[in-house]
Amino acid sequence: MFLDSAPAAEKRLGLTDTFRFSCHNGLSCFNLCCRNKHLPLTPYDILRIRKALGLHSDHFLEHYALYRPDPLSGFPILSVRMGERDGACPFVGPDGCTIYPDRPTACRLYPLGRSSGPGRNGGLPEAFFYLLDTPHCKGIQETQIQSVAAWQKAQGLLPYIDMNDRMLGLLFHPKRDRSVRLNDRQQQKVLVACYNIDLFREFVLKTGLAEACTVKNPAREGVEEEDSALLELGFAYLDQTLFP
Repeated sequence: MFLDSAPAAEKRLGLTDTFRFSCHNGLSCFNLCCRNKHLPLTPYDILRIRKALGLHSDHFLEHYALYRPDPLSGFPILSVRMGERDGACPFVGPDGCTIYPDRPTACRLYPLGRSSGPGRNGGLPEAFFYLLDTPHCKGIQETQIQSVAAWQKAQGLLPYIDMNDRMLGLLFHPKRDRSVRLNDRQQQKVLVACYNIDLFREFVLKTGLAEACTVKNPAREGVEEEDSALLELGFAYLDQTLFP
């Protein structure tokens, strides 16, 4: 979640802070949290899910994602397309999440949220964890207590946070005029480079972009085979083209 102001100090949780939570199929609310939600999708979320499902990016975006531009920044905001009749996530089944090893960041974080906002005095973006307002969740009434750091590790959040923060580097780029929204052409570049990894790969191979951008492990064979390397290249490409 992108915020223009940081969460209130009393709501912030540090890595050593603790909370109560446990989710299992014995709870009366099991699977209900997977319905009628705005479930955001980050570029890394989509990369993992579409690969797990064996889908081309075009197919995934058409059938499983909703898109709207952020009204302030113009940056694309993508979310899971919930079922029209029952409002259910398309990836939830009777026994829970069917893509659990590759579930999105927001699902891994739950019942926590993580928000990033501008740093103090124009510094680097600052990230904060906080407990979500979940009055109907029985899991927060369970007795299991854990720290934010332990939850972050247990839920496999670290690679997600790393990639998501690279996206934040574009949102909070020091050269971005925050009073000006991205135009249609810039929005299209972000959509392709960050969310349509298969189309971006075609663009990279046709133009030789891998040799033109400076990224970690920029070898051509890396971006041909590794989606993560290709996404990193996408971030570098946008850094150079949106904020030259």
